[in-house]
Amino acid sequence: MDSSKLVFKLFLADPTALKPGEIVPVFHSLIQRKSVPDHMPIDVTDYEHVPDGPGSLLVTHEANIHLDHGLGRPGLMYVRKQPLPGDLKNRLRSALRYTLEIAHQLEQHPTLAGRVKFSTRELLFRINDRLNGPNTPETFAAVRPALEEVLAEAYPIATIALDYTHAPQELFEVSAKADTDPGAAAMLECLGFLPAVA
Repeated sequence: MDSSKLVFKLFLADPTALKPGEIVPVFHSLIQRKSVPDHMPIDVTDYEHVPDGPGSLLVTHEANIHLDHGLGRPGLMYVRKQPLPGDLKNRLRSALRYTLEIAHQLEQHPTLAGRVKFSTRELLFRINDRLNGPNTPETFAAVRPALEEVLAEAYPIATIALDYTHAPQELFEVSAKADTDPGAAAMLECLGFLPAVA
């Protein structure tokens, strides 16, 4: 599967933890502090008025970073736009790393700490590329081994269940559920990355 347009979403542990638009100044502060590693920030936009929409959005050259409201479940969504190096496993690992790094930074941000936490018991994976990653069982068969390897690294003592539903009219999507909730910082360490200090 030759695509870097990979998407991960972590859901808020408490869906009511953030007020509408509250993340906008936080995203601005990440830009000011140059706190998004390997990304060139461009802008922050707010779509909080759109029901079940993209929410607040930090736009970078490499990816869009949403406080997304899709599925009626708010969470952090990392949507890769630019190519990632390496094979599929390395690309998945990189996209998950960036998702976890941003989640950890938001959890540690002075205005959100102690109030905002992202559950790592469940994550959503998508391929935002209908040409190279169509929603077919064949794509799932091609992606599954690499995805399972990366998740096994991130959750070394957990059992992970993958749920895929064939829905050709939708983007390719897999839900991954773990029987533990290690947290973003622990998962980063398991992947070999040190969590950033807020």
